[in-house]
Amino acid sequence: MLSDREILDLARRAGKGERGARERLAGALRPLVCRWALVMTGDPDDAEDVAQLVLMKTLNSVASFDGRSRVTSWVYRITRNASLDLQRAKRQEQRLAEKAEWLTAARTPQLDDPLDDIEMERTLRLIRALVTELPMMQREVFDLVDLQGLRPVEAARLLEMNPNTLRVHLLRARRRMRKEMLGRPVERETGGER
Repeated sequence: MLSDREILDLARRAGKGERGARERLAGALRPLVCRWALVMTGDPDDAEDVAQLVLMKTLNSVASFDGRSRVTSWVYRITRNASLDLQRAKRQEQRLAEKAEWLTAARTPQLDDPLDDIEMERTLRLIRALVTELPMMQREVFDLVDLQGLRPVEAARLLEMNPNTLRVHLLRARRRMRKEMLGRPVERETGGER
């Protein structure tokens, strides 16, 4: 492993565009970044993804490195932020997958009239399809408040969001759902008239 002074020297030379300095810098930083990323993510594949991203960011911004901190401290912060971003994205992806599973598994309420059951089933299918077309934040907010029944304040706390911002996303989601539901043609059964 190179010393911080040697890494700083390589960073300066890479920043000036010296031939081969970027590759040597990446080679010097890679083992360190991979180790940090593995510790932070706990998964070798995720660590590799983070390391690739960190090395690209580092090499692209090395010319702007001001030298006020150690190069390794700077690279560590980039690695930490990239690891946290990846973990947040994975958690959000997992939540959306769980919500989609919940939506598909949701039972249709039983109504007295079989025709009402059919119409309710169609409506739920349409809602499920439309929810997946909403932007991610609107989808989350709509699901938590309108489908799962949380109060907006509770949903805002769960999403770590300002309640007013949540209400704006909810309003937009409801408007879009209403517009899409009113604009979609009614499904027709094949082979017969209603």
